[in-house]
Amino acid sequence: MKQRTALALLLCALLGGASAAELGDRMAATVDGIKQVHEAKVSGARAVHEAVVSGARAVHEQKVSLLRSQLSAKAAKLSGSAAATASTSASASTTVTAMSTPTAIPANCLSVAEVAQNAGTFTTLLAAAQAAGLSSALSDRSLKATVFAPSDEAFEAALADLGMTSAQLLVDTEMLQAILKYHVVPGDALTSADLRDEQKLPTLLAADLEGAAEGEEDGVLTIQVQQVYSLAGRSSRVKVDGSLSSAVVAMPDVNAGCPAVVHVIDNVLLPDVADE
Repeated sequence: MKQRTALALLLCALLGGASAAELGDRMAATVDGIKQVHEAKVSGARAVHEAVVSGARAVHEQKVSLLRSQLSAKAAKLSGSAAATASTSASASTTVTAMSTPTAIPANCLSVAEVAQNAGTFTTLLAAAQAAGLSSALSDRSLKATVFAPSDEAFEAALADLGMTSAQLLVDTEMLQAILKYHVVPGDALTSADLRDEQKLPTLLAADLEGAAEGEEDGVLTIQVQQVYSLAGRSSRVKVDGSLSSAVVAMPDVNAGCPAVVHVIDNVLLPDVADE
């Protein structure tokens, strides 16, 4: 008891003879000061975070707006070019003829459309091909081409970035043709073993743009073969660079050994639609 009393007297002496009530007031004031400093720091950090997020959102919205306007401009330009030469259906028919040649087809080979239907994860791609008048080309088992096929998830992500619904996209047939043709490389069926780093692949869109006097690189895809190292060893990853977007081959060599080979990709490739 005496020790406690002595300790209390010592504390009072150190605090300038402050009473218990005064000591409590001082402690409360100190706690309030600490709270105010903490709240100021939190408020400042929150303001900085909100400013960063707001700036990033504004940049993203500007990019999306520019991309949508560019796609609309290219759709109009391609529409004018198609009107000067032939109708959309005639153009699609010409595409089928150009890529299809009479040849012996292995019994186990499927068309690109059949591959997509059997997988069950390409409903948007099939609907887009139907709306664009290209379903007959993709249904032809003699089609000789390399096709980079975006999955439904890839289309969902692309539509979200563009601020469009699938219904809005399917109405714009000219835009659909431009985008879909950008995923088809006519000629040989190139497997993953045939793809080389920095390889340039002219797509079906390249021929259309050449007729519209676009730049020589328009409608061309660039292949990037990247080495990936893991505990399992080294492997290769194929990346496809388009003008405005890129995609990684998630599943290569589907339908390999047939006139058309399909590489499943994780994003929709968008062509350069900026005016020259």
